[in-house]
Amino acid sequence: MNHRKPTSAVAATGVALAMMVTPAMSATAQAAAPAAKVAAKSADTAGTLDVKRASIPCSKPAGKKANYSWGTGSNDSTTVYFNNHCSHKVKAKLHFRAGGGQTTTKCLITNGKTSGKKKFWVTRYHLKKITKGC
Repeated sequence: MNHRKPTSAVAATGVALAMMVTPAMSATAQAAAPAAKVAAKSADTAGTLDVKRASIPCSKPAGKKANYSWGTGSNDSTTVYFNNHCSHKVKAKLHFRAGGGQTTTKCLITNGKTSGKKKFWVTRYHLKKITKGC
């Protein structure tokens, strides 16, 4: 029994010390946070070359669009992010081009009022543009 009492006292002292030290550490962490965010942002952008965007106008409702975006950094795959504001399905033709000039196309069909992403595995090809229809 006696060996448990000192352990409880030590644990209580440790908790009290941690509570006293936490505000000082928090201020230090807050001061370092902007530098960490800048470093993380530069590390994220180092892998991608550029972000491309495209949109296709909706037939219903007028004035709305299906929007697409993708990065050009990978040589093995391309992830296309979409946000379809239309009330209907939208068919989009994705135009890929390889370094040697070869081309290929893929089709992406999105339901109305949906958003998400779709990964295309097209090695050595880069997505150049998105047009209406498939």
